[in-house]
Amino acid sequence: MARKDKLIKTTALVTAVIILSKVFGLARDVITAGYFGTGVENDAYASAYTLFYFPVLLFNSCITATIVPLFVEEREKFSLAHSNRFASNALNLFAVAALLIAALMYAFCDPIVRLIFRFDAEGIALTVKLTRIMLLGLVFNVSSIVLASLLNAMERFMAAQLTGFPLSVAVILSVVLFAPSMGIEAVAWGVFIASVLQVLVLIPALMGWFHYTPIIDLRDERFHRLLKLAGPAVLSMGISEINHLVDRSLASGLPVGSISAMNYAYKLITFLLGVLMVPLTTIMFSRMSRMAADDDRYGVLDSLRHSIRLISLVAMPIIAVAMVMANDVVQMIYMRGNFTRESVYLTGGVLLFYLIGVPAFGFRDFMNRTFHAIQDTRTPFKVACLVVALNIVLNVILRRVMGARGLALATSVASYIGLLVMFFLLRKRLGRLGFRRIAPEMIKIVAAALGCAAVCFLLRSVLPAAESTLGAFGRLAAGTAAGLVVYLALCLALRVDTLKELLGGVLGRLRRG
Repeated sequence: MARKDKLIKTTALVTAVIILSKVFGLARDVITAGYFGTGVENDAYASAYTLFYFPVLLFNSCITATIVPLFVEEREKFSLAHSNRFASNALNLFAVAALLIAALMYAFCDPIVRLIFRFDAEGIALTVKLTRIMLLGLVFNVSSIVLASLLNAMERFMAAQLTGFPLSVAVILSVVLFAPSMGIEAVAWGVFIASVLQVLVLIPALMGWFHYTPIIDLRDERFHRLLKLAGPAVLSMGISEINHLVDRSLASGLPVGSISAMNYAYKLITFLLGVLMVPLTTIMFSRMSRMAADDDRYGVLDSLRHSIRLISLVAMPIIAVAMVMANDVVQMIYMRGNFTRESVYLTGGVLLFYLIGVPAFGFRDFMNRTFHAIQDTRTPFKVACLVVALNIVLNVILRRVMGARGLALATSVASYIGLLVMFFLLRKRLGRLGFRRIAPEMIKIVAAALGCAAVCFLLRSVLPAAESTLGAFGRLAAGTAAGLVVYLALCLALRVDTLKELLGGVLGRLRRG
């Protein structure tokens, strides 16, 4: 019980930091949407950011999937000084690799953009220019990923979440102060400045325990092991991101604004994932890595089951409300300035079909982390290949029928299939997972969420249509309040144990001060 209380407390604190970070991020997107809307400039920026972020995500998958369990293992078996030397070497080698990749992408940026996107000459030139500006900060971005992973390995989770703030602050200031004179180019420079700041904000949290060594040792056996483990993880993320590039490429052949709509809708999805699932996933990955290092298979599976129940309890009603009132969500957040009602309908439709896949996105990532904790990166890679193949086939089919919404639906459907496959593969690897124990609980939670959605649907039908941002907020607030009341009532009536555990843990901590 003490362990679960500590988990709840740590998760709550990390969630608070992430929510604050995501609120800043949402403010960034709102300001950008209000200034640039869903026009050509924003399509070019969204495409350029996708290209820039492609190597960032590859490095992120490589680093987070391997450094945390290896750093923990080195520290547990030897010493902190031993693990620090390994981490310093990894940091330096990843920085050099990032510098080389940035140089290659900068040199060949024009043909890469022409290969992927179907813009006119002006759109191609603008996308190339914005991509090259952002690439200047790639080495800083990659370095911040390494440092944040080390903080997570030391269970300093809140400090590791600080990297989200510089991007929001830098982009907001660039739009407010420089966009009137520089246009969308100001936002690209904001991304570059944020990459530098992400490293600087982490340095204070590293002082006192991490001692950097200016070493580059390609013969380090530990780094060779890291690369061996990282290979499938990188390929897995690489295939997934190629899939996102295919989505954007297909969307660039749709009417103007389709890429922007997908971008804004997916940012709302990442906001939800960041608030609802990332905190617990981040914390449990470090703890499962420690359990795996101690060969505690029962502890790994118990943590997995507990996390799935807790995530489902919190996430399901929010997803239900957002699905029913998708247009109101988009109108409340984005509709101002050049973001018109037409933009709301376009983005809201895409958001709805992305929301269908949110449980699959979150749980598949958690299953990935479970495999990574036991130092198996090959299985997630194989599943990613399957998901991407399915997604591309579904993209081609559904795009013709549903446009940008079809691309979002294809992503959701393929993710659910990938989640099911990963579940069976994990069972094959570890034996019985004990999911039958939590199946009745999950059914109760889903039933309560359906009741929440039904109430929201009824309210949406009777409430007057929103003519303004304030009106959309009123409709959304009413739907959310009524839906959550019904959800909690149904959870109590159905005797959902996870809710009792959560409330008991919170009340227990309040009584203890």
